Amino acid sequence: MRKLNPAQMECDKRILLIVVILLAVGASLVASSSSYFSTAKFSDPYFLLKRHLVRMLIAGLFLILAMHIDYRIFRKLSPVALTVGIAMLVGLLIFGHAIRDTMRWYHVRFLQVTFQPSEMARLSLVLFLAYWVARKGESLQDFKSGFLPPAAAIVAVLGLMAAQPNYGSASATAIIAFLMLYLGGVRIRHLTVLGLSVAGVALLRVISGGYVRERIVAYFNRSEGIGDMNWQLYQSLVGLGSGGPLGLGFGESRQKLNWLPDSHTDFIFSILGEEAGLIGTLLVSLLFLLLVLRALKISTNSGDKFGQMLVIGIGCSIFVYAMLNMSVATGLFPVTGLPLPFLSYGGSALVVNAFSVGILLNVSKRTSLSNPSRRRRRPLRVYVKGERCV
Repeated sequence: MRKLNPAQMECDKRILLIVVILLAVGASLVASSSSYFSTAKFSDPYFLLKRHLVRMLIAGLFLILAMHIDYRIFRKLSPVALTVGIAMLVGLLIFGHAIRDTMRWYHVRFLQVTFQPSEMARLSLVLFLAYWVARKGESLQDFKSGFLPPAAAIVAVLGLMAAQPNYGSASATAIIAFLMLYLGGVRIRHLTVLGLSVAGVALLRVISGGYVRERIVAYFNRSEGIGDMNWQLYQSLVGLGSGGPLGLGFGESRQKLNWLPDSHTDFIFSILGEEAGLIGTLLVSLLFLLLVLRALKISTNSGDKFGQMLVIGIGCSIFVYAMLNMSVATGLFPVTGLPLPFLSYGGSALVVNAFSVGILLNVSKRTSLSNPSRRRRRPLRVYVKGERCV
């Protein structure tokens, strides 16, 4: 194996810059959107902002750590990571911490923190699918030996997420997993069978009743009035519409004044639209698009199949979560509890996404070494009769 010289390795600075910008925008939005809630509950307008900044610091450390770990080590660890991720989801059914009638979190009492294992399970599934596609190659098209094992892993992760219940994460994870298998070379008919099976189970869950059915009904009957289930969507649209093209200005949001629930978490995109206007939302959307395009560029330049699929999975993860969150805020998708990557207040998603970007940057470092066109060219020096000419 060729020994890598760290001085020759260069990560994709564009992706790093995009993430830093998103983090900065997120911090400013959390400062604005959480101020009223922090004052009312903790008598400190900056209480949640302080916690978010600490989590940003931790996320940055995880990003740097992952950026300096050879990504190929995750190829060997991916089956173990998937096992741990599934075990943590199973543990929620026994030891989970309930918030709003859902068991999505573990609560570490002596640290007074909670974390959401579905984020880690999503990343572990991405690692496993990248490993499996790279390992199987052409035999991935065989149903029994190539397709069935990753399909079983996907069903296990989705089923445990839905059991919390966490249908938003399950939906996003399903889209990410299907994209990875499709791009990895799985037969369309195999994916179709899996997709119809998952959709059939989801439909039965909706028909059976509960809050999921209420949200779906509210989604298709938004014109009949403002109820509890579509209150968030209505207030979200009010915020986006109030912002106009240029926005009301930083800190001038009215929806954060207890009109829009979860304004600093799931609906922070609405606060962005209210304060920065249509221009602000378009610029943030463009940043997510550029990030996934850069990830795809790194994937095409990588000569390692595992690295290719890993970058695709990470890029798709961030982009899918962003698009679903924005779709919820704009009424294009039923309300789910999905954060906006790097912008929403929270710890689990922020740290996992930062660690994922660190892995992506590590792949880009090794791609830059193997791809001469990305290396910095040195000027040619010619010596003539003892004199140096450039």
